[in-house]
Amino acid sequence: MKPFFLMLFLLLTDADCFFDIKEIISDKMTKLPKDFNVAIKDIAESLPSKEMTVVRGNSTNIRSQDVFELLRLLCQHNIQVVNLDIAAMENKEMYYGYLKKALDVSDERTNLILCEPYECENLLLELRENNLIHRTILYIFFWPYGSVSDRFLNTMVEAMRVAVITNPRESVFRIYYNQATPNRLNHLSLVNWWAFRLYKSPLLPSADKVYKNFRGRVFDVPVLHAPPWHFVKYNNDSSINVTGGRDDKLLKLIANKLNFRYRYYDPPDRSQGSGIIGNGTFKGTLGLIWKRQADFFLGDVTMTWERLQAVEFSFLTLADSGAFLTHAPAKLSETLAIIRPFRWEVWPLVCATLFITGPALWIVIAAPSLWQRKKRDQMGLLNNCCWFTVTLFLRQSSTKEPSSTHKARLVTVLISLGATYVIGDMYSANLTSLLARPAKEPPIGTLPALEEAMREHGYELVVESHSSSLSILENGTGVYGRLAKLMKRQRVQRVHNVEAGVRLVLNRRRVAVLGGRETLYYDTERFGSHNFHLSEKLYTRYSAIAFQIGSPYLETINNVVMTLFEAGILGKMTTDEYKNLPEQSRRSEPVTESENLSTEKTGETAAVTQIQNETSKGLEPVSLTMLRGAFCLLGIGHLLAGVTLLIEIQLYRRARKRALPPQTRNPTNTFKAKAKKCILRGWRRIKAAAILAIDRALAPDRGID
Repeated sequence: MKPFFLMLFLLLTDADCFFDIKEIISDKMTKLPKDFNVAIKDIAESLPSKEMTVVRGNSTNIRSQDVFELLRLLCQHNIQVVNLDIAAMENKEMYYGYLKKALDVSDERTNLILCEPYECENLLLELRENNLIHRTILYIFFWPYGSVSDRFLNTMVEAMRVAVITNPRESVFRIYYNQATPNRLNHLSLVNWWAFRLYKSPLLPSADKVYKNFRGRVFDVPVLHAPPWHFVKYNNDSSINVTGGRDDKLLKLIANKLNFRYRYYDPPDRSQGSGIIGNGTFKGTLGLIWKRQADFFLGDVTMTWERLQAVEFSFLTLADSGAFLTHAPAKLSETLAIIRPFRWEVWPLVCATLFITGPALWIVIAAPSLWQRKKRDQMGLLNNCCWFTVTLFLRQSSTKEPSSTHKARLVTVLISLGATYVIGDMYSANLTSLLARPAKEPPIGTLPALEEAMREHGYELVVESHSSSLSILENGTGVYGRLAKLMKRQRVQRVHNVEAGVRLVLNRRRVAVLGGRETLYYDTERFGSHNFHLSEKLYTRYSAIAFQIGSPYLETINNVVMTLFEAGILGKMTTDEYKNLPEQSRRSEPVTESENLSTEKTGETAAVTQIQNETSKGLEPVSLTMLRGAFCLLGIGHLLAGVTLLIEIQLYRRARKRALPPQTRNPTNTFKAKAKKCILRGWRRIKAAAILAIDRALAPDRGID
C-alpha cells in the first residue's frame, strides 16, 4: 500500500516534481529534454541580441550529435553561436576573458549554460566574484530537475541578469527571471513559458517597465556633509540628521516619481573615494558601491576616469568647474602709499626730469654769454637755476628768477605747466584714489601664480580626502604634477571635506583649498565673501549620481534626471540654495587686522553668479592713519634738514678758524686748559688716598696671636 500512496502523492503535487530518477543519482547531464532545441531557438529569436554562447561545464556529458543539432538549428535561424566547453581550466579562463572583453566594449552577450545544479551554483558564484555583471550580459541557466536552490538564489545580485529555464514536464519549459519585480531581491519570477511556442514576446520584461514603479521599496543611501548639496548633522549616538540640501531635494523628487523610500546612513570613511588603489581596494562611499554594498550615492560626485572603472554614472546633475580658494588679498602698507601712485619705472624718470630741468634752464640762459664771451658767474647762475626749478616742482613761491629774458620765461612757463598739470595733478589724483580705496596685494588667480606662491611665499595647498581633485593632482602632469610635489613637504595635505578646507583658509592666510567652484562659492557666501578670493576656472567637471556597474534601473532614473535638467528645475534648485542662505551668515567678521579697520560695507549682496567681485567694501574717508606716509616723509625731510644744518654749522666754524691768522690766537686759553687738567688730576689722587685710609680704619680686627 505504501508504494500506491507514494505514487498518488506524486500525482497530486505540482508537475515540477516529475523528473527522471536516473538524473538524480547521476552527477552528469547526459541528454537534453525533448523539444529543447526548438525552445532555445524560439527563446534566442525573442531576445534583442542575435548572438548566443553555449557553455557546457564539467557536469555536462551530452552527446556531440545532440549539441551539433542545437547549434545547427540556431545557425539556420541567423543566430550566431559560440560553442565552449569550460571543463578545462584554460577554457574557463578564456570564457571569462571573453565576457570581460564584452564589458569593455559594451557588447550584448547571451549565455546558455548547460550543467548540473551544483555546478550552476559554483559557476554563478565565480561570475559574481569576477564582477562579470552588467545589464548587457544575460546568463540563462538550464535547471534540469527540482526547484532552484536557496544557495543559487542568495548568490544572485540585482545587477546580474539571470534567467532560469526549467522543464516541469515533457515539451514544456518555464522561464524565470530575477529582474521581473522591482522590490524583491534574490527572487526568480515566472515571466514566460514555452509549450510548442512562447507565451509572449519579447522573452523578458524590459527594465524601463519593471522599474517604473518601485512599489515602496526602501533604499539605504550613504550621505556626506557637503554644503550646499547635503547638510548633515552628526549626533552623539552615531545617528545623523539630514537637514536639507540641493541633492536631498533632488532625491525626494526622484523618490516621489518612482515610488520608493530611502534611509540615510553614515558611511564608514565619510569620503567619496577617488579610485581603485594599487592593492585592489577602493575607499570611501564609492567603494561601497563598487563592492555592491550600496545601491547608489548622490551628492556632488564628479565623474572621472578612475571612478568609471568601479561605478557607473547617471546623466549629469551639475556642470561645474574646478577652482581653488585663497584668502582675500591683504591691504598694502599705508606708509608706502605716498610712492605707490607711480610705478617704480616712473620714479627714475621723474627724478631725472628734476635733475635735468635745472641745467637745461641754465643752458638756455648762459648760452648767449658763452659765445659772446661775456664774463659771468656761471656757477652761481647754475645754482640759482637748479634751486628755481626745484621750487617749481615743489610748488613753492619764488620771486627770484634766474633771468628776465623771454627765452628763460618761456622755459620757466613750460616747466611750471609740466610740473603742475602733468606730474603734480596726476600724482595727487592717484594718491587721493589710493587713500580712499587702499591698494591690495595682487590676488592669486591662476595655477602658475599658486605654484609661485607655494615656492616663494610659503603657501600650502589642501584638498579633500579621496576626492576627484586629489586624483587630478596625483595623476596630473605639468603644473598639477609640480603642485603635487610641493604638497608633499606640507604637514597638512588633506581635509575631511571642502568646508573644513574653507575654514582652514579662513583662519590661516597662506593656505589654498582646491575643489568644485560651486561648492567653494557657496562656502565663501556663508563665511563672508570679502574674506576670500576665488580663482579662475581651471577645468570642467561634471557631477552625477553613482550606481553599481550594471544597475538595472539606471536608465529609469536617467529619464527623470534628464527631464528635470531640460526643464531647468535642477538649475532652479541650485539657485534656491543660495537664496535660502541666511543674510547674517554672509556678513561674517573680517579676518585680518587691515579688514577690521574698515567700517562699513556698502551695496547689497551679489546674486548667485560665477563672477566674484574684487571687494565688497565701499570707499572710505581719508584718516590720519592713511596719511602716515606723508608724515613719515615730512619727518625724513626735517631730519635731513637738521643734519644739513649741523653740517653747515661745523663747516662754517672750521672755515672761520682757518681764516684767523696764527698771531691772533690767545695763548691764555692754552694755559688755562693745562692748569685745569692738573687740578683735576690732583683732586683724583687726594680722593683716592682718603678712601683708602677710611677703609683701613674700619676694617675688622684680625685677632691676637
